[in-house]
Amino acid sequence: MKYQALYRMFRPQSFEDVVGQEHVTKTLRNAISKGKQSHAYIVSGPRGTGKTSIAKIFAKAINCLEHTDGEPCNECAICKGITQGTNSDVIEIDAASNNGVDEIRNIRDKVKYAPSESKFKVYIIDEVHMLTTGAFNALLKTLEEPPAHAIFILATTEPHKIPPTIISRAQRFDFKAIGYEEIVGRLKYVADEQEIDYDEEALRFIAKASEGGMRDALSIMDQAIAFGDEHLTLQDALNVTGSVDESALNDLFKEIVEGDVKSAFATYHQFVAEGKEVNRLINDMIYFVRDTIMNKTSNSETSLDALMHFDLDTLYKMIDIINDTLVSIRFSVNQGVHFEVLLVKLAEMIKHKPQEVETVATTSVAAEPSNDALLHRMEQLENELKTLKAQGVTTNNTSQPPKRPSNRSGQSKNAFSMQQIAKVLDKANKDDIKILKDHWGEVIDHAKNSDKKSLVSLLQNSEPVAASETHVLIKFDEEIHCEIVNKDDEKRKNIEDVVCSIIDNKVKVVGVPADQWMRVRSEYLQNRKNSTNSENPAASSNDSQVQTDDSNTDAQSEVDVVQKAKDLFGESTVNVIDKE
Repeated sequence: MKYQALYRMFRPQSFEDVVGQEHVTKTLRNAISKGKQSHAYIVSGPRGTGKTSIAKIFAKAINCLEHTDGEPCNECAICKGITQGTNSDVIEIDAASNNGVDEIRNIRDKVKYAPSESKFKVYIIDEVHMLTTGAFNALLKTLEEPPAHAIFILATTEPHKIPPTIISRAQRFDFKAIGYEEIVGRLKYVADEQEIDYDEEALRFIAKASEGGMRDALSIMDQAIAFGDEHLTLQDALNVTGSVDESALNDLFKEIVEGDVKSAFATYHQFVAEGKEVNRLINDMIYFVRDTIMNKTSNSETSLDALMHFDLDTLYKMIDIINDTLVSIRFSVNQGVHFEVLLVKLAEMIKHKPQEVETVATTSVAAEPSNDALLHRMEQLENELKTLKAQGVTTNNTSQPPKRPSNRSGQSKNAFSMQQIAKVLDKANKDDIKILKDHWGEVIDHAKNSDKKSLVSLLQNSEPVAASETHVLIKFDEEIHCEIVNKDDEKRKNIEDVVCSIIDNKVKVVGVPADQWMRVRSEYLQNRKNSTNSENPAASSNDSQVQTDDSNTDAQSEVDVVQKAKDLFGESTVNVIDKE
């Protein structure tokens, strides 16, 4: 006897043999044993899940002369005739190629004749959704008033294309994709029956590649057995499906994580040279990220650790990017270009992740209370209290305190020190700041040319706002950059070295956030004005003398503050407004 494909050789011959569709087999078996079968059924679901097999088993069971509890005996002449396809009372029709009105009318004309050798005539119409509208209308009349000896089983993978008038006249069974472990168990049974040596990991890969279809799983297994040499291995299954080993995918993702796009390209081209398909490769990447997510959420140990250190949000984004590429290549002529772009996209997305991790780490460190932090906080509170008093708010006032400026980047206000900023501003002058501003572009270019990428990212969105012979105050757009400069001694020293190489002067760098700079400047000027008033000896005189000299004192302190502001920020940027 000639060789028969595994999916035909091991097609289920009884309801008990069917894998993964218990909700269907139990219902049909009970209906047959109680004699309450319907005249029409619709079986729908993914390909290779047992729709046509169950239809044939049903035809055998209702016609079997010796069925037990709804199961066919598979020994009588009727059962054997239906199994071999020689029984004239079980008619299989492929609606994909017989979808016209004439074919359905032919069925309608012949259905009224009694079965020749069985109790029931069973019409199995496969891919019934392919029928034309006229054909459905011709079938409708038969389903409305069928003969007592006729049963229709309509099989389809797209039930939404069947008219509601047909669906309402039949019992519908929705088949589901067969479970992973159930497919593995069936493959082991087939391998044992065929006396085939196999690696279990090969069967597990085949079960995953079949995506819930038993027929697909048996076809892949059949092909892999033919490819190999008397032993079914994982590599055989990978070769016949065009897939990639998980360890090779792990190496590819490691190259992407490290930003080595050139090596990732070389690995991809090696896959293509080995005959791997781009579609299958992208699917394998999605499954790899999915398995990583499952391992992280279940705290499982795995040797495939290329992505294990990323958080779940990053892994979700990876799946979205890979899936978008999978959709794009369906309509593309050159799939290889899309895959290469995918590698670059993943590498660019991952490149920014360390910076986010660093931000979180910096924030957590800054949040820990310490003596320096408490002293700094006390200093801030004292300065704020002085400011409130100067604005006429007394300590006995129980009204709501003014809202503090919102922190745009969500970082701690310990990102800068008012005390350090005051040291810079006390000795700042317009000559030094002018020199530094004129050469600031050279500072950034020097950092770029020296291949100091971390410094370039800090200095690109920065600007010097005050300077003296020993100190320089730099305004940063991002508060996290300001915090890094003020707290990371190594980063700050690197910036100071670059500045020194350009202006030929050793200075100490202090950072201030851009969104806090105007408040810090006004607070500093206000504090200077208050200190000038407190140092005036006329303040200790009697009330009349204070009232007499008050205008002179205020005028003098205001002149001092204005002059200091001009020295700090330049005459062109300071405007004096007369309150009167």
